[in-house]
Amino acid sequence: MKKFIILSLTLILFCTQNIFAQISNGEKTLLHTQTGKVYSKGQLGIYSNMNFYSKVGDLLGSSAPIQDFQSVNYWLVQGNFVFTYGISDHVDVTVGVRAYQDTHAKNRVGGNEFNSPDDIFLTLKAGSFSFARNHFTQGFLTSFRFPTGKVHNYPFTEFTTESVQYGLMYAISYYADPYLPDRSFNAHFNAGWWNYNELGTVLYEKNNGDKLTGKVNSSDYRMALAFSYPTGLFDFRLELTGMVFLQQPDKFVYSAEEWAFLTPSIRYKPINWLALDLGVDFRVSPDDRNATLGIPDPSTNLDLPPNFPDWKVQLGVNMNFNILADNATSDLSYEQKKAKEKVEMFESVVLEKEKSESVQNEIENLKKVRKEAEKEIDELKKILDDDQ
Repeated sequence: MKKFIILSLTLILFCTQNIFAQISNGEKTLLHTQTGKVYSKGQLGIYSNMNFYSKVGDLLGSSAPIQDFQSVNYWLVQGNFVFTYGISDHVDVTVGVRAYQDTHAKNRVGGNEFNSPDDIFLTLKAGSFSFARNHFTQGFLTSFRFPTGKVHNYPFTEFTTESVQYGLMYAISYYADPYLPDRSFNAHFNAGWWNYNELGTVLYEKNNGDKLTGKVNSSDYRMALAFSYPTGLFDFRLELTGMVFLQQPDKFVYSAEEWAFLTPSIRYKPINWLALDLGVDFRVSPDDRNATLGIPDPSTNLDLPPNFPDWKVQLGVNMNFNILADNATSDLSYEQKKAKEKVEMFESVVLEKEKSESVQNEIENLKKVRKEAEKEIDELKKILDDDQ
């Protein structure tokens, strides 16, 4: 019954996230922050996460609505599948497919503005370079975003263009226990650069056919800091992510604002190849800044965020499989694998011993209670004999 519930929940979330999600670039540990480690050779990770925001926006201003209503139910949804494969002990590759992007905003011709499918993401990562007795691990990433979606430059989410975007990132991780890194406290830091590469591309087309093209190649500097405290079934995590523009984009760009989000999350690990994520992004950057000019802004007529949502809910499913029968491709990796197996075996023995001691203590307590009960029964018998 338990296996049936887990399988059913997995299928429901996995299918649902084809409609709602945010790209993750194949990170099996955290929602938004990369670690210094790569997937082992032959390991395949399939990740799908759910991301949404919703609000009932009251009408603002004195302009009469088209229909007899006072508010609009607004939502923001995204949908992605992410696949990561370990090429070697120090290199993996990630392909992300954004299956759906909907800002619930009206586009240039009056319809609902959404992409299905949206853009494609590619990330190459070189990592698992350890130092300081394996307490620290570092990695280097290069990422690309290919504009396969129909609509770009939409509000309330990251700035996108009809050009190939790209960036570089450095990731470093600290593990309190270098022998069992995924079972000990760990901390992570990211620093990266992203180029939107929009110079000369069409960023917005008005209803009259006029096209606004990019005058600059905007770029930003982004950082992330994360902490994770794993236990047997749950990982408790906290992430702080943000970015600042190095080159400001044009004014006719939605979400042309610097941002910062704080994300507490929890990961549930019912079995070794499956993990479920739940988290919430809370915006900690100011909500009163809006540099968008020259194009329609939904927040001027509705009580909606002027730049980014106050919060977003994150749900996710992460699955990992070993494509190769044995990932031990060298004497070193083989010894590391065997050492890890021995440590896990000793941990299980200690756990069973603790359970056995707990049971033994309960037996001793029951014996003591029984003796006390027998003593009370003897005393009652004496009282009854005296009465007779």
